[in-house]
Amino acid sequence: MTRRSAVAGSSFRRRAFVGAALALLALGCGGEGVAERFRPLAVGQPAPQYAARTLAGDSARVAPGQPVTLVNVWATWCGPCKQEFPELQRLHETYGPRGLRLLAVSVDRGSDESVAEFVATQRATFTIARDPEGRVQDVFQSIGVPETYLVGADGTLLWRRVGELHPNDTHLAAALERALTN
Repeated sequence: MTRRSAVAGSSFRRRAFVGAALALLALGCGGEGVAERFRPLAVGQPAPQYAARTLAGDSARVAPGQPVTLVNVWATWCGPCKQEFPELQRLHETYGPRGLRLLAVSVDRGSDESVAEFVATQRATFTIARDPEGRVQDVFQSIGVPETYLVGADGTLLWRRVGELHPNDTHLAAALERALTN
């Protein structure tokens, strides 16, 4: 294990621990005030509005009136993130022609170049955004990477996954079908 992956792993564990501790505090200790600040997004609720700069230099937004968007929060140092990239590409190729926008938001603190190199090795053709400050994690109330959110054109959260996407996930496929036929 490299020092960087060890540090990244400890950062993920620290975020997961803090998120779990806040949730337990809010539930178990009355947590007045904490519960209002930490609420994982629930399917059926309005998704938060979010914008980030893409590697191409454009801006990508998640908001009502935008296309159905699958938002994936990831990092180059994350093993499960690397493993799910082929599935993200498959989803893009399968559902992109039907109107799905796939937005993968890197929370890497390094340079655009390191992220671009990783994306090139993966042969990814979907939209890649950069958010080295991790605003996406704050906005979407995530506790780590990878996490994935399906946001409808009306801005509603339609599906979410904490952890790695698995090939041919039937729940995600059903949510995509519903979102793209409405």
